[in-house]
Amino acid sequence: MHPSSYLIAVLASVGLAFSFSAHAQQGPLNSEIAIQKIEPAFVDSPKIVSGYSKKSQGKSMWLEVEVLFSRTPPPKGQKFADEITFNYYILLKNEKFTEDGKPTLLTGSVTHVHTPEDKGLHAVAYVSPRTLAKFFGGKVPANAMQAVEDIGVEVKGFAIKPWKGQLGGTPQAPVGWWTEYAQKYTPVPGFVLSKDQTPFAPLDWDYFEPVKTKAGN
Repeated sequence: MHPSSYLIAVLASVGLAFSFSAHAQQGPLNSEIAIQKIEPAFVDSPKIVSGYSKKSQGKSMWLEVEVLFSRTPPPKGQKFADEITFNYYILLKNEKFTEDGKPTLLTGSVTHVHTPEDKGLHAVAYVSPRTLAKFFGGKVPANAMQAVEDIGVEVKGFAIKPWKGQLGGTPQAPVGWWTEYAQKYTPVPGFVLSKDQTPFAPLDWDYFEPVKTKAGN
């Protein structure tokens, strides 16, 4: 497992401990972001009944990375943040399927808009079934535990309140492993998707924070 900052431990559905990390930088927006959990899971492609149907070629599993966080503005600060950008760093366990024998670091950003002052907020990013197949030699792992080595989430432009608790008995580790990793290897952008880029776009509208679209939301 690579070192992680402000460690977040996650219990996967199979009951094993997962450790992931979060980091934010001081910025002009002058709010505080606290991340409680980073939780990866494999989820089926949603079945949307519309009167149009094509036979699928089999089960398609997406990697869903859900981030539980809270936002606290300073006294007399903005009750709603116009934009919050989450930078995702997803390190795959796919070194057996790469030419250089090194795991792939997928990177991407998702910007959420009109984020309120509140606890229990949810951000999310996805990796498609075809992307997983591409980086695992056509054989997608059975679950997120087997597919992901580590996940880093970076929130720039905000003060950070580090989460200092423990889940699953996993201790904290140093800051920002993904920065060092990205200097040694070439990150792969373009494969981390926002919710509006997936078939999950119309689902759970009131659960996840809205995403900034090209139309400006």
